[in-house]
Amino acid sequence: MDFKFTLLWRLIGTLTGFLCLVVIISLASCKKNDLVPSYIHIDKITLTSTYETDGSNSSKICDAWVYIDGNLIGIYELPVTFPVLATGSHEIMVRAGVKLNGIAMSRGYYPFYQAYTSTVNLEAEHVDTIHPTVTYYANKIQWKEDFEEGGFTLVKYTGSDTAFIKTAVPAEVYEGSFSAVAKLSDSYKYLLTVSTSDFSIPQTLTPVFLELNYKTNTPFVVGMIGQFQTGGTELVRTLIINANNEWNKIYINLTATANYTVNVQSFKVFFEANKLDSIAEPKVFIDNIKLLYSN
Repeated sequence: MDFKFTLLWRLIGTLTGFLCLVVIISLASCKKNDLVPSYIHIDKITLTSTYETDGSNSSKICDAWVYIDGNLIGIYELPVTFPVLATGSHEIMVRAGVKLNGIAMSRGYYPFYQAYTSTVNLEAEHVDTIHPTVTYYANKIQWKEDFEEGGFTLVKYTGSDTAFIKTAVPAEVYEGSFSAVAKLSDSYKYLLTVSTSDFSIPQTLTPVFLELNYKTNTPFVVGMIGQFQTGGTELVRTLIINANNEWNKIYINLTATANYTVNVQSFKVFFEANKLDSIAEPKVFIDNIKLLYSN
């Protein structure tokens, strides 16, 4: 008798636990279904700049880093429409994301563009379209060269047998009246050109970036030449830029290069290319150079 009673009691307990679990799942499902999202659409992020201080407004912003009330909710490739599990008035902040060194798998928000902020009244099942604009932080551009002035700030370095020259040929100019071109041949096989100015070494791990518009049918290299306190120099190559027959924009991360050596008191930026036998008339076009970091 006791055995049957015990068995019945266990069966009742099992059924009760099962019914409680069903109720809990049902309540949870109802709660989840009650969260009807609102939506935000971003078509693109626009860079606005003042030419006198910032130079060209050329950009290649590909991602939106979206924060709501200070919390990152997602990183989205543009254009995008995404859900937000919130309604009512909220602060929306958007940072402009780029491909670091032109690599699709290496992305981050660009530290020299100020974030866009706006207050949006979110409504369930409603799509709010926002139009973020970003600007440069002040006093971060340490060097800019767009080849529009009388001279320009790139010179041939020791060992180089060719250099960049201005071009006004419409098919060769990115924007404005001029760009720069370096031509290699069997007679002029090596390009090594550097900034005329020396730049102070930033504090350790301070972000250092070089922006550039380029078009090229041959690979070329970007890097830094460090000037030691003892008077010597060291050439540190950062990135090989591959051939691209259409004008492109690239954000080159020089942070690690700037911290590569010790006892370096200043540096120059350089561009380098070698004549390849497989390319009959190698040409490298560049425009809108910008070096950015905090002093």
